[in-house]
Amino acid sequence: MKLDPTRWAPKHYYKRILICEFVFLFFCLPVFLYFVRDVIAPYLLLFLVSVVGWCVLLLLSDPRFKRFRLWNPVQLKLSLDRVVATFLVAALLMMIASWYFTPQWFFTLPTQQTKWWFLLLILYPIFSAWPQEVIFRTFMFHRYKRVFKSKQLRAYLSATSFALAHLLFANWIAVVGAFIAGLVFSFTYIHSRSTLLVAVEHSLWGCWLFTAGLGMYFDSTMRLYGE
Repeated sequence: MKLDPTRWAPKHYYKRILICEFVFLFFCLPVFLYFVRDVIAPYLLLFLVSVVGWCVLLLLSDPRFKRFRLWNPVQLKLSLDRVVATFLVAALLMMIASWYFTPQWFFTLPTQQTKWWFLLLILYPIFSAWPQEVIFRTFMFHRYKRVFKSKQLRAYLSATSFALAHLLFANWIAVVGAFIAGLVFSFTYIHSRSTLLVAVEHSLWGCWLFTAGLGMYFDSTMRLYGE
């Protein structure tokens, strides 16, 4: 399948096209979505699924892409201990931040809206964590490695674009938190080359964030917190 139009471009234009594509998709588009966030909020999940579907199609149609990176369960076994250790530190910091910034929501989701909480634990990894990791780690690291050869540079670009994507939530905590988390997830992906592992890590962080009470900064509709 030839789903990637950049392959038809002359070689001396290829990198320029990729750079323009990267700037548009990962910098311009998130900023634009910030200004129409009230319109797109109800359709955010549909938008995310559409984007990840496009990314997966491009990845699978690229003969240079190593498909094992979408799974790679071996690295899940080898690196899970490190991921859990990092998560425990992050979980403590999130609890402190929640107690400081949102004491009124501190652990209210599991204690007062238990059904919503259980539903979140089931759906978040599938419909939020995994799609985001495919887009911001697997797709981005593979597609733009020819123009950004340094893995460390790609990690910081990934974290920055991940933070910009969280402009939708219109608060600095979501943006700063996404940048820090994006760096951690990026380096996990660099070391493991496993979308599965980094999606598990993202799921741990995300589910705990909502559990502890910081989720109000990452909920575009505020339905989970009754606002």
